[in-house]
Amino acid sequence: MHMVISGMASCYINQEFAENVKKMGKKISEYTGNKIAVVHHNDADGICSAAILSKLFEMLGFEVELICIEKVHPIIVEAVHNKYDGSLVVYTDLAGLAAKMIDEINAGRCKVWIIDHHPAKAIDSEDVFVFDPELFGISGDTFVCASSLNYIIATCMKEEMRDYAYLAVTGAVGDYHDRTGGVLGFDRCALEDALMLDQAKIKIEGHKERYYLEFFGEFADVVAERLTILGAVGYEERGYAMGVKACLEGFDDTTINKVKELRELRNEKFEKAIQMLREDGLHVEKYTQWFHLKDAFSPMGVKAVGEFCERIKDMVFVEEDKYLLGFQNCPNRIPDIGEVDWNVVKISARAPFPLERKILKGEVLGFDVLIPAASEVVGGVADATHRIAAATLIEGGKEEEFIKAFEEIVEKNITRQ
Repeated sequence: MHMVISGMASCYINQEFAENVKKMGKKISEYTGNKIAVVHHNDADGICSAAILSKLFEMLGFEVELICIEKVHPIIVEAVHNKYDGSLVVYTDLAGLAAKMIDEINAGRCKVWIIDHHPAKAIDSEDVFVFDPELFGISGDTFVCASSLNYIIATCMKEEMRDYAYLAVTGAVGDYHDRTGGVLGFDRCALEDALMLDQAKIKIEGHKERYYLEFFGEFADVVAERLTILGAVGYEERGYAMGVKACLEGFDDTTINKVKELRELRNEKFEKAIQMLREDGLHVEKYTQWFHLKDAFSPMGVKAVGEFCERIKDMVFVEEDKYLLGFQNCPNRIPDIGEVDWNVVKISARAPFPLERKILKGEVLGFDVLIPAASEVVGGVADATHRIAAATLIEGGKEEEFIKAFEEIVEKNITRQ
């Protein structure tokens, strides 16, 4: 059974999706507190999601506080739920795989929503509600980013939230959902709203659509890159907060200059790391190739290792038939939380283009399977995984154990075929 979401341009959804949207509205109407904490990711999609939810909850009369994190981890969850005891905590653009862990740590203290588009695990809980289209057969890899998901929820609760369709378009492009030539599915519904409301225009360049956003006076891919630079490269100095502000007020000269400064820092760090890998090479195993940056990317956030993997995955010194894994030490300070006592390493994973095609065809395992499985072996925390891009956190010192587990999982799958 299908239905059309009221207020959105030709957006047909299945009944289960519709029922979950209704549940969100019912839960917010039943919430008696006055404060909502929104925990969001630090890339373009996460920043746009935070902007959408902050406007929605403000319209509904709540006090909103934003907390930007790079990955979900028990220490982070404990800190958040201690601070917001008794409040509603909303995780967005992450946490789909972490619902059980969050529920256990929460222990009934907060009401929790998880609004994510990555692979997720369902949970039966009085306090934790997971809204993830992956749970009812809609690909978050292709058809809906977190920004579009939050936009759909927001427009169902408040018609005025259609003013922010351009943010859903930005988030979708930031998550490369236009990679096949243009955005699809629910991302397309948000784009159609933006077109209908004169917020966006489509320009065809070669084989691909580009989306000009009137609010920014710029194309969505340019805006998304700015936001990800602010959130990822400028994470330690809370650049993501400037990003959220820009989503709602536009980019001022100070923010544009900060983006330029951070882009230069990123390019300098990346070039040094590329030179290091060209000279010393990658650690090469049977199925994987990997490197460890340690603290070389400081003061950039640990999302930088994922951006770096994306940058180098098709360079000549990278073997095209092996999974690419990058390690980066996590700093002991999280800007919106403070000092944390941990020894944690971030792992980001990408696939060179020929291997990526095999993953998408289902010929070999994707990172959505491999990264959580290997993480579980070493006691890590995997979340926000896609088939061709994923990340996890593990305890420092277990890097080679993780690689061994990853290799064994690939080997076992090949043996079965």
